[in-house]
Amino acid sequence: MLRKVTDKDLLPVAQVVKSYDTKGEVLIRLTSSVFEDYNFKEPVYLFFDGLPVPFFVVSYKEKGSSGALVKFETVNDLSHATEIIKKQIFVDKNSVEPEQLEQDDDSAMAAFLIGFELLNENGESVGSITDYYNYPGNPCIEINSDVLVPFNEDLILGVDAKNKVMQMTIPNGLL
Repeated sequence: MLRKVTDKDLLPVAQVVKSYDTKGEVLIRLTSSVFEDYNFKEPVYLFFDGLPVPFFVVSYKEKGSSGALVKFETVNDLSHATEIIKKQIFVDKNSVEPEQLEQDDDSAMAAFLIGFELLNENGESVGSITDYYNYPGNPCIEINSDVLVPFNEDLILGVDAKNKVMQMTIPNGLL
């Protein structure tokens, strides 16, 4: 019997990109490292009409560095595969090892921050965030693939997630 899950229990791990064949296989884009080591005896969840619906993975084959071919138990033809295109895939956090969640937090932070335009305290662009590093006690963001800037909440002046813009106080001498 499946345990009832709520939105708070679920962690996004991938997104269905496109159908792959006429037998229901789909290509997914991984957004979390958790899915690579997931116990597929546990269901994954896709939302339909605002409710999480369990799906069981029958096969999983990595494709490229951030993709995979997945066959779900109840998706057996092209029309069903087409219905789930662009749907996010979630897993129950309670079925994931704590160490995996910790690693995934870093991946999620990097995925969120990469591509943001960074503004200094005067509102001037200093470049684009190209990576995030969670060094113990000193997390940093990389700007334009060549400069590391400390990433501390005390330095953040504002974040506009919709427009992917962040304003920070940048310590003297870094740029």
